[in-house]
Amino acid sequence: MQKRDYKTIVLTGGFMGRHSDELKRDDLEQKFAALGTEGYELAWILVNQNLHGEKDGHVVIFKRPESAAA
Repeated sequence: MQKRDYKTIVLTGGFMGRHSDELKRDDLEQKFAALGTEGYELAWILVNQNLHGEKDGHVVIFKRPESAAA
């Protein structure tokens, strides 16, 4: 079984410097594109999560083959 690396991003109001519940799509696309160049691909989105010790939001999970990290 192939090993994988995972990375998570939490989308909340104020994500990437925005105010309130606004999200700037260009900033989000640039962040996701940067992860893609690192070999990550979208794996899951968990909506409306209550996060311990953090602001609640949507958790976006990316994965890549472990060998891509080297």
